[in-house]
Amino acid sequence: MSIPYLDAHLHLQDDRLGPHLDGIVTELRRWGIGRWVVAGTRESDWETVAQLAERYPEVVPCYGLHPWFVADRSEDWEATL
Repeated sequence: MSIPYLDAHLHLQDDRLGPHLDGIVTELRRWGIGRWVVAGTRESDWETVAQLAERYPEVVPCYGLHPWFVADRSEDWEATL
């Protein structure tokens, strides 16, 4: 029995990856990486992270605020989270 690898830090929600996402997913699967921790970085990408988790069963969604984007958070960010 083999244990699948886990990639503990991806940003598959990055818009720049959109055109390449199917190829990236194909390669992750081919390499035997069985779980992908997709780290949200700001409120505006949390929904995309959730959609990726619905689309790909390997995605482990994580929601948070990257220090670069903390100043951009809304007043009710915790309720949204």
